[in-house]
Amino acid sequence: MSTTIRLSGARPDDVPLTEVFESRSTERWTRQSPVPFWIHGGQGGGLMCSVHPTGPDAYDVYAADGVQLARITRRAGRFLPWPRRIRWTAQISGMPRPFKGKVGSWYSWLAYALTAPVWLLFFLGMLVYSLIEGDTSDTSLDGPTRTRWSTAGSGTALDYRGIGKVYHFEPQRLDVRVAYAQAVLHAWERVR
Repeated sequence: MSTTIRLSGARPDDVPLTEVFESRSTERWTRQSPVPFWIHGGQGGGLMCSVHPTGPDAYDVYAADGVQLARITRRAGRFLPWPRRIRWTAQISGMPRPFKGKVGSWYSWLAYALTAPVWLLFFLGMLVYSLIEGDTSDTSLDGPTRTRWSTAGSGTALDYRGIGKVYHFEPQRLDVRVAYAQAVLHAWERVR
């Protein structure tokens, strides 16, 4: 087992909603070399879905019976020739329009860019402090991270709020298995 999915506000000793398993290999999941993973949970703790990489930043989500549920893709952000945010797309099988999510909102990135000199000074101070303390594991300078997955006409189906590191999910708009797979890929992309 590599990770769990829990209800917001659940205690660490509570039973998780689902558990995520990776294959037994020496490789860990990275964007450069993704490995398949399986999500178990639900009523009997059985297999809910599996996620298999199909190419660079592309993943297929399969139900327990092998039927393809969705294809999840990630498009990297860039700064030049014009800024573009990281974009996630979940194309659900049988649906004409995909669920799309962009990392950060345009106004949060604008505020982040305008206050960049302050963030840079804060980061340098934090880096010097962490070098003196001997722990450099928390010296990241991340930009806005809130991500909302929605499709035209249906509203937000999955919402990641970066400050609390919490996903909010609307089960009537998106299959729970696809939402869990998207949340795991999104979370692993940020920490691995």
